[in-house]
Amino acid sequence: MDLYFRQQLLLMIRALYFDMENKWAEIGREYNLSPAQQHILFLLSSNENKLTPTKIGELGCWHNSTVTRLLNRLETNGFIYVETKRNHSGFKVVSMTENGKEMLEKLIKKVKSTERFPFDLRHLSEKEAKLFLELGNSILDIEKGKEFRNNVIEAQAEDCDYA
Repeated sequence: MDLYFRQQLLLMIRALYFDMENKWAEIGREYNLSPAQQHILFLLSSNENKLTPTKIGELGCWHNSTVTRLLNRLETNGFIYVETKRNHSGFKVVSMTENGKEMLEKLIKKVKSTERFPFDLRHLSEKEAKLFLELGNSILDIEKGKEFRNNVIEAQAEDCDYA
């Protein structure tokens, strides 16, 4: 593929990302949670409510220092609990509190009621939208691996009605 095509691909993905991030941040402002903090709650819910900070970093595509900062704020706000294992200093397990579960439920309800989140796809047929998702997953499988797709992209929040 030539440079111009790769440039177009890069700039299109970047623009879509920032557009989606802005819409996700709008939802978060109502609850005083950043998109990253919302994502951590989802990751916990879709992974049996127990993840290490390292695994959160892998699934969220964040550096360890970013994970620490995000977890500190979520813990301060009472949405998560960080447990340090006695026999393993430095080994921590993160889980959602009841307040965190309630917050995630509110966020899910808000997203469900926002038809044009993360994008306005009304101009695409269902077949076109599914093709977009299929092509993106194909790229992700190469870049991040199928395990990432299974644990993040295809994951479902616990007790969430997706209908």
